Amino acid sequence: MGTSLRLRLWRPGMLLLAALLATLGVSPLAAAPRVKLTMFIWAGANQGVVPREVVTRYLRTHPNVEVEFWESNNTVTYPKMVAAKQANPNNPLINFGYFNIDASNRGDVDDMWLSLNPARIPNMALVHASLRRPGNRGIGYGISALGLMYNKNLVKDPPDSWTALWDPKWRGKVTFFDNNFFPLVLAARLNGGSEKNIDPGFRIWAENAKNLRALVTSNDQLKNLLVSGEALIAPWFTSIWAFWVEEGAPLGFVNPKEGVVAFPIYLQIVKGSTPEQVAVAEEIINELLLAENNARYARLTFGIPSVRGAPLSPTVEKILNPKLLDTAIWLDWATMGAKASEWRQRWEREVKSRL
Repeated sequence: MGTSLRLRLWRPGMLLLAALLATLGVSPLAAAPRVKLTMFIWAGANQGVVPREVVTRYLRTHPNVEVEFWESNNTVTYPKMVAAKQANPNNPLINFGYFNIDASNRGDVDDMWLSLNPARIPNMALVHASLRRPGNRGIGYGISALGLMYNKNLVKDPPDSWTALWDPKWRGKVTFFDNNFFPLVLAARLNGGSEKNIDPGFRIWAENAKNLRALVTSNDQLKNLLVSGEALIAPWFTSIWAFWVEEGAPLGFVNPKEGVVAFPIYLQIVKGSTPEQVAVAEEIINELLLAENNARYARLTFGIPSVRGAPLSPTVEKILNPKLLDTAIWLDWATMGAKASEWRQRWEREVKSRL
């Protein structure tokens, strides 16, 4: 039988099968060969609740699909994604998931992301214009904010300025994530520099490296340092701080007088994923972008939703009022992503060597 004849016989059959599956409420993808992919979610603080719910519902009608969750943070995971891409660009460590604005911009530099197709993810149209990304390399899912968290049992006069991070008054009492450069940029900006003139930031941190009690690699490490009193202040997210307070942690929070740092989060699909993996990721992202799912995620994680019409809960509004973003600091994350590799080497040489 010739190829053209086989195709003429195969196509009507597939169309009939697709129509039959549609009448049964089952996606045609369910009839496809088995598809396995890995979704990145953040660890703790209710971050995984909504993605797990959405994926569980999806799998009920797609028995051929298996989704494995990679639960960690971007600081630890993103370098592993880069290493995997360098080893084999067609076998990514992660296929899709949540990435903060820092990782998103580093991914632009590393050519990590696929451009999302709005025709295949129609709910992208619901997302606020300020949270769309250049070339649709990801789509916004919400905004958190960074301020100063402190141990309220031991700090009776909490600092109200970002300058506290490098103020000699706090020698050995500051902590934040390693390989995280927004404190470096803040030091530059508040001392005559900028993302494109970072030298003042490196000078401030080299002179005050002894302020750092430790550079951490997980949320729990940071929380434990503050709760134990080994460190007393840290730049941190309003959302996760609020969750820890609900758990009973003795932690306070200050919105610095210079403004909180706006911190958007995004959903991305990773290049090198197979067409079948991409198709599944597109369908799950489309479900995540439904207003009810976006609002539930924001409510559980104390963030601001990205989808127009997704209601903000009164509890969240007390902690992170959207009006705070009117005076927030919006960093040049694109420049930070482009400079990350260079800054990492300088940070090791000029700051970490002095801890």
